[in-house]
Amino acid sequence: MKKLSLALGTLILSGAAMATTVGVSTHPFSARKQVITTEFTSYNSNGAGAGLNARYFNKLNERTNFDAGFGISDGDRASRIFLGADYQIFPDYGRQPRTSVKALLETADFDGSRINSFGAAPTVSKGFSFWGREAFPFVSLPIKVGLNTDENTYETSTALAAGITGRLNIAGMRNLVGNIETNFSLRNSYTSIVMGVSLPLQ
Repeated sequence: MKKLSLALGTLILSGAAMATTVGVSTHPFSARKQVITTEFTSYNSNGAGAGLNARYFNKLNERTNFDAGFGISDGDRASRIFLGADYQIFPDYGRQPRTSVKALLETADFDGSRINSFGAAPTVSKGFSFWGREAFPFVSLPIKVGLNTDENTYETSTALAAGITGRLNIAGMRNLVGNIETNFSLRNSYTSIVMGVSLPLQ
């Protein structure tokens, strides 16, 4: 119960959530697993609106995974395309949490301007058992540089991301994985909340 309270408390304290940064990158899929994810996104500041993301994930080996996708939304954020590559530094083993760094690339149409951004997200995650079901809370610190190609300006941003992934048992489909992620703006970022469902392909 304490572990569940800690995980939920982390989510609540992080506010509402920057569109999903970590996604299912910290979930312990087996090597060479390919996954399709759909996500609902709700932006709550800096151009509020709601949208959908579609993401392809591939766990290349035990240490490295890759994801790519696109999103559309109403409000100021019309569309975005994103890429990510997560590299594990330490595995989730015993009391040791999984530690990784995720490289980030994104291009987005924001309020009529094209913003290209790149950055990195150091991430810590740990598997816990909640009422006999395993789930994987994570905390991350995405740091990005955004380049406005129309105005030839750039801006750095920092956010606090927190979330959790875990297997869902919906209508007998035991392979489905759910994720919730929230990002709280620390500097020049925005807040939103993201909820997704992932289907492994093989």
